[in-house]
Amino acid sequence: MSAEPDETTARESGSSDAGEVGIEIEPILAASTLEARLAAQLDALLRRACHIARALTGAEQAALKLWVGEDPSQARKYFNLSDKYAAYRDFRVDPKGLGLHGMAIPPGEVVRLTEAEVMAHPLYRNFGLLAGTHPPMRGWLATSVCGDDGRVYGLLQLSDKSGGRDFDEADEAHIHELAALIGGMLDALRLAAG
Repeated sequence: MSAEPDETTARESGSSDAGEVGIEIEPILAASTLEARLAAQLDALLRRACHIARALTGAEQAALKLWVGEDPSQARKYFNLSDKYAAYRDFRVDPKGLGLHGMAIPPGEVVRLTEAEVMAHPLYRNFGLLAGTHPPMRGWLATSVCGDDGRVYGLLQLSDKSGGRDFDEADEAHIHELAALIGGMLDALRLAAG
């Protein structure tokens, strides 16, 4: 869900579900030690995590951005969009982490904003030159994906709760638990690879 003027188009995944899309990753943590098959399975799991995030909260859009090492150009992003956003299925940008998407969210915390709060937020940049082509942000629910030791792997974010509703405390709890599960999985993969 993030975009900025200088971002470039990225590869589309080979997902079988029209709602599951993403920028496929090379092995994510300790890249040279993971097998290609494991990387493909990890891609599928992370795309599925976006689908689950939508199912848990009623969001029309879900995105998961992961950082690979310390190089921001190696960030990877996964999406899941409802039929409402079918026109955006081919929209791809390299994640830069600018605007709201660059907000540092401490481990364990969840940020919940209404559409009006998004538009008024000082970090909101309206997607720069991509404003006319980027999926709209109608509310925002986001949390960091962290390991047990507080290591930040990325950002899980949702937008546009179905029926024009706002995200609520139950949505916060669901997304917090899902992000913890993803972080635990990434911890396990990192330990296995190391």
